[in-house]
Amino acid sequence: MDKEITAREAADILSELADLMEIKGDNRYRIRAYQNAARSLSSVSEELKVLVTEDRLMEIKGIGEGLSATIKEIFSTGTAGQLEELKRELPAGLLDMIEIPGVGPKRAHQLYYQLEISGVEDLKKALQEKKVQGLEGFGPKLAQNLREAVARYESFQERMKINEADRLAEKIAEHLEKKSELYHKYKSAGSLRRRKELVKDIDILMVPADPESDGLEKHLRELEGLHKVESGGSSKITLVLENGVKVDFRLVVGDEFPAAFIYFTGSKEHNVKLRQLAKQKGYFLNEYGLFSREDEERLELNQNNNLPEKARGGSASNSDQEKYAESAIYHFFGLDYIEPELREDRGEIEAARKGELPELIDFSNIRGDFHLHTRYSDGAFGIEEMAVAARELGYEYLAITDHSKSLRIASGLSEEQLKEQLEEIRKLQDKISGIKILSGIEVDILPEGGLDFSDEILEQLDLVIASIHSGFNQSRDKITGRLIEACHNPEVDIIGHPRGRLLGRRDAYQVDMSEVIEAAAETGTCLEINASPSRLDLDDLLARQAASRGVRLAISTDAHHTGELIDMKFGVDVARRAWLEKENVLNALPLEELLEFLA
Repeated sequence: MDKEITAREAADILSELADLMEIKGDNRYRIRAYQNAARSLSSVSEELKVLVTEDRLMEIKGIGEGLSATIKEIFSTGTAGQLEELKRELPAGLLDMIEIPGVGPKRAHQLYYQLEISGVEDLKKALQEKKVQGLEGFGPKLAQNLREAVARYESFQERMKINEADRLAEKIAEHLEKKSELYHKYKSAGSLRRRKELVKDIDILMVPADPESDGLEKHLRELEGLHKVESGGSSKITLVLENGVKVDFRLVVGDEFPAAFIYFTGSKEHNVKLRQLAKQKGYFLNEYGLFSREDEERLELNQNNNLPEKARGGSASNSDQEKYAESAIYHFFGLDYIEPELREDRGEIEAARKGELPELIDFSNIRGDFHLHTRYSDGAFGIEEMAVAARELGYEYLAITDHSKSLRIASGLSEEQLKEQLEEIRKLQDKISGIKILSGIEVDILPEGGLDFSDEILEQLDLVIASIHSGFNQSRDKITGRLIEACHNPEVDIIGHPRGRLLGRRDAYQVDMSEVIEAAAETGTCLEINASPSRLDLDDLLARQAASRGVRLAISTDAHHTGELIDMKFGVDVARRAWLEKENVLNALPLEELLEFLA
């Protein structure tokens, strides 16, 4: 193998094996053993190599001799023989099918063995022909839910989460930089630059060193993971990768770059507004520049007008230089520079004309993280390791917010375990300097209403997040009422992931967020922007609505691993798209002001 398998990767393989065993109809106790082992292994902080070489796998809860042998096999070969055997025996499409909300391995077993449905397309056809609702445990309502879920699944498959798009863009950048002599510069554009939560294609704007040479196209054809070159030429090269993602390289000359950067960043609606402004002034704007309607001559804008001294002197960073180049076009229209995240035709043109654009929050404004999990519940690391990792990010504080007792699947804390954790936090605070460790909990909002812990317990903590983790199928009024009741509890500081969505896996539950926002405004409760790329909940539209009502937002990672603390940047992206300034964000407060707020 080229790289060593990590504990988390081995756990994913065990989970996949458990899913296939369940589809096959294997012994349910055996399936559960694999599921439990995967859960335990994913929470291990030690390197898998150490556990294997020291023969300590059986020290992990739920891992006996047989499972230990399977994990060693995974570590040495990158897979498990049993998994490969099941993959040969069962159609590959079944694993895709169980990703559809409402299917799962048990129903996949029924669909496959009773209707010979072996993938998403088969399921779609069977639903259209009304074959599914005749199965035991299915029915018209479930069939309708599955039809809707399949449509959402197919729509989601066409898009990447923002973190996946970032990884792909970084991979492309690494390839480009192997032959930097082929271009003067390149920049990501499109929805990736606007930092949308889901990205369909990767758009890259480039200035080739020699527009007449085919050297750049030849280099792009060597990109790892390339499926085919859909089109090539002097102005655009389109690649299709093996995962189906399109990468469009737009090739321009240097003078065209500022207008092209705006044009290919979008959005379409924002560009339409800019073209209307150009028309009003007797010009037309496109990807090549700003042109006079009289003689079709391109206007050479003086980029030094109204720009900071460092830009005029040429000492600005590359990213600042690009911003200043675009600024010349915005300034020509009498507008302040509009950050890419705001370019959605949501009033940014009007605000730019009046000088009323927000001073958007930046990652550097973030002083701490409120939502993370440790080994006390379902996290992979201890409190000390999470605190040290947060300190290395430059944070002033973090809150330890493990799950409460009702969430058994995530090893939620009992009252006794919470007391043990409070004592450990007090001792660690004396040991670890440079960061304040706040005691907290992510307490469940129960299906019947109320919280998982009493107010007497919660009032001992520095910070309380209240979240829904069950009862997703309740009525809109019921779920809205649960969240409003939590807002009115004086011990609750933050409502966690308020809509409960998991991008591509689970839709938001039915909830009237306008009513929840009003309750939060009335009670001074914060709402969370959960920065996990799988959640990003609240989204930008609702976060902006909340801020407009005076509600503070808390950007938190929901990290279960030290490596996930950096996901904060994705929450900041949402906040910027929501027009938020640092004054709108709870964890942009200095420690003293935060403690006053929590008190």
